[in-house]
Amino acid sequence: MYFVNWQREISVQEWNGQKVVVKRNKPTKEFHEFLIIYTYSLISVLLANPSAPPTLSEIAKNEGREMRERLSKIGISTPALISISDDSLVEEYVEGGDLYRALVLGGAASLAFEAGRLTGRLHKAGYAFVDNKAQNYLVRGDSVIRTDLGFLQKSSSQYAKSMDIGSFLASVMDLGRYAEIERAFYEGYLSESGSKFNCLSLIVRNVLSAGFSSDSKVMLRNMLLYSISLLDI
Repeated sequence: MYFVNWQREISVQEWNGQKVVVKRNKPTKEFHEFLIIYTYSLISVLLANPSAPPTLSEIAKNEGREMRERLSKIGISTPALISISDDSLVEEYVEGGDLYRALVLGGAASLAFEAGRLTGRLHKAGYAFVDNKAQNYLVRGDSVIRTDLGFLQKSSSQYAKSMDIGSFLASVMDLGRYAEIERAFYEGYLSESGSKFNCLSLIVRNVLSAGFSSDSKVMLRNMLLYSISLLDI
């Protein structure tokens, strides 16, 4: 199953005898993108780390073949792009569905390790995903691949990196096995980047959690863990 997307209507269809995912722009797509850009900028200012967000023109280009080829050279896999236009795109269907759902259903924590590893690899290459939710990874066997590339940007700022770490952790904050998943993501990230999480990433995690979590009680309990052992201090 594929998760509900703010920007697009997502359906699974047959395309020339092949199962594919069709993503069609919602009428509110640009408004939602503006909200994400605004929120990104506002949080950066409030945390005294002003950082330029991705532009709307960059968002439009990021889903295309050029960015996917660039990511492939870095060592980050994406679903095969079959077709793209101004109002829709068609990608290969990935049987395992999204990472969040896999973790809910008891998928191995090693999948979170893989997501952390890809995040660290991207940071080493001087880029950031910005919107790095677990729902933006798809599961293929024992590995994960990255989809929904719109907000990816070339940035090595501490805030952009913290947004990647914080948004992933916030997206799994409502899971009962959060501590296990956090540790696996951290170890994957450390294996590629050589860096622990910084304090800013956990502040971003806490700020975003309220908007991402479906279970506030579990979220608050996990937030109180405040994993000091993972911090770069």
